[in-house]
Amino acid sequence: MDDTELDSLILKLYDIGAVKFGTFKLKSGLMSPIYFDLRVMVSYPAVMNQVSSLLYKRAEDAGARFDCVCGVPYTALPLATIICSTKRVPMLIRRKEAKAYGTKRMVEGLIRPGDMCLIVEDVVTSGSSVLETTQVLQGEGLKVRDAVVLLDREQGGSGHLAAEGIALHPVISISKLLSVLVEAGHVDASTSGSVERFLQANPACRPMRQAEESLGYGERAALPGTHPLAARLFTLMEEKTSNLCVSADVSSADELLKLADAVGPLVCALKTHVDVLCDFSPAVSVRLGELAKTSTTI
Repeated sequence: MDDTELDSLILKLYDIGAVKFGTFKLKSGLMSPIYFDLRVMVSYPAVMNQVSSLLYKRAEDAGARFDCVCGVPYTALPLATIICSTKRVPMLIRRKEAKAYGTKRMVEGLIRPGDMCLIVEDVVTSGSSVLETTQVLQGEGLKVRDAVVLLDREQGGSGHLAAEGIALHPVISISKLLSVLVEAGHVDASTSGSVERFLQANPACRPMRQAEESLGYGERAALPGTHPLAARLFTLMEEKTSNLCVSADVSSADELLKLADAVGPLVCALKTHVDVLCDFSPAVSVRLGELAKTSTTI
């Protein structure tokens, strides 16, 4: 990719206010010395066209093969639109939430299961937005192997996505951006150094794939990291084909034990309130444990 064109784009992004230096509070609560407001690009058609062209060229240079393109909502949507309209590539639109009416689809457009989809993003930090979009597309039967991004903040996103089988192809790295702005006199070495130190000291956490809504109780029990008690409860819910829990709002131990014996085989859990029992004793706990074993109840 031509360095002269990249340098020109970086300077344009700075001139239109898409790159800001100062002190900014991020969504995470951290105070950052740099902030990217790439949404402002939509007001500059020439910049939008240049960015879209470079994103497509970056995908070509990386050898990415794809049948359709999907932009991560929302900033990357107009970029994907320009790419698809100029290069005659089918486009898909991923919704952040399904409509409550109509088709109620999460992905709009002609979906052909098995097609390879290229993801377009404006900026990547942890890679979570790209991963979320990937998961939605995969849920529709599409394949995702590559993602192109205008700016890589170099906080670990590329590695996180690689671990998920997604190759990230950035047009601009933050180190390249800083180098160009320092050379142009827009940023001094001190500011550049503070940004680099901030990014190195604050690597992004690896994003987690969302659990599939269609997982059964038994599958959820087998998920890595599931607490043993939660796993046992999921197993009971599957075995009993029930998710009932009874709250024992009684005032005597005798009533509690009779209730536990009666409903135990039918429910998955019994919630006790021993603090309101007028005659609670350790023997009650022992008997409850015995009933729980015979009726397989928590």
